[in-house]
Amino acid sequence: MGKMKNFIIFIFLFFTSVCFAQMETFYADGPKDVKKIALTFDDGPGKSTEEILKILKEKNIKATFFMLGIRVHNDPDTANKVAAGGHEIANHTYEHINFYSYKEKDKIKKIEKELLQGESIIKQVTGIKPFLLRFPNGYSKSDAIEVARKRDYYVINWSFGCDWMKISAEGMHEKYKKALKNGAIFLMHDLSKNEKILSFLSNFIDEIKESGYEIVTISELLNFSN
Repeated sequence: MGKMKNFIIFIFLFFTSVCFAQMETFYADGPKDVKKIALTFDDGPGKSTEEILKILKEKNIKATFFMLGIRVHNDPDTANKVAAGGHEIANHTYEHINFYSYKEKDKIKKIEKELLQGESIIKQVTGIKPFLLRFPNGYSKSDAIEVARKRDYYVINWSFGCDWMKISAEGMHEKYKKALKNGAIFLMHDLSKNEKILSFLSNFIDEIKESGYEIVTISELLNFSN
């Protein structure tokens, strides 16, 4: 009976420690007790990046850009414009592999390789070593979280995003406004010419501010330092 009790305690402590490690590493929103939100942009640098940068500069706010290594390699000038604007640069891996559908036996090694390749090219081009990571498609299973943790990364998902959906710009704008709350992390994309987001981003930023929210980077929202 004593051995069984000890075994149960061991299992409980093991799973508690695993869950706690994931909570420390993985985030999908920020604190609920402060009126702060973060804007994040994935998959760039791309065709929308420079227009987004202009809007952010006009509104005097900073955002977090989760960059793909292959895109940084192909468009280093725009990547450096993001850095020069004082925005936060984060890692979105190298090639945007969907690890939800990846079935090869080397999955964990592939996850780590994608992370490190993305990190390497971002650092090479911008001089910044990222410590925030978003896996493509929001992949957040324990294998990826553990790889990220071992490499001293925080994995950041989002509380709301819909700019890939087939809805009107007006409908999209309304969805983003309705998702506004303390600690919200908004997901948008800057790889392609994102006309819908570009059509209302400036107004959306004004609406966020008018509602009493401060727009900050992910590091500021989550009180990270590196």
